[in-house]
Amino acid sequence: MRNCLYGVYLVFLSLGIETAEVYKNLTNKCDIPPSAPKKIEEVINRCQDEIKLAILSEALESLNINEHTHSRAKRAAFSDDERKIAGCLLQCVYRKMNAVNEKGFPTADGLVSLYTDGISQKDYVLATVDAVNYCLNFAQKKFRVSPNSIEVQGMTCDIAYDVFDCVSDEIANYCGQTP
Repeated sequence: MRNCLYGVYLVFLSLGIETAEVYKNLTNKCDIPPSAPKKIEEVINRCQDEIKLAILSEALESLNINEHTHSRAKRAAFSDDERKIAGCLLQCVYRKMNAVNEKGFPTADGLVSLYTDGISQKDYVLATVDAVNYCLNFAQKKFRVSPNSIEVQGMTCDIAYDVFDCVSDEIANYCGQTP
């Protein structure tokens, strides 16, 4: 009798796992593979040193001009300066990963390659292609530039931040996850 109950328990347990897996597949169009952000993270770490030097140089120069200190409360959202720094870091990543053209505008092929390197999940790759195309078109309209007409100093950092933010949100939305 005990063996029979144990067998029934195993059947219900396996049905529960299968049901959970079916439900997961119905609610999410794709899983974001854990290896997807790893490559980007590695390049971000390399770029951080470059960004740190630039920030420290600018801070030292600023201290010579302004000797008073500034304080600000912590915010949930990035300030304009934090967005600029994050954008410049992302621009560095994009540049090092050959995901921008000679003017510094992100390229569809470069971004798709960056975000899907080592990923074989078809739905994730398709979500990435759609997200990249949508976000690059949106960036061109928002910044009123073409990929070969970036003239304003620092605009590439703003574009990189917006494109990264947009692509991340779009992939998460497609895959049924909250950004």
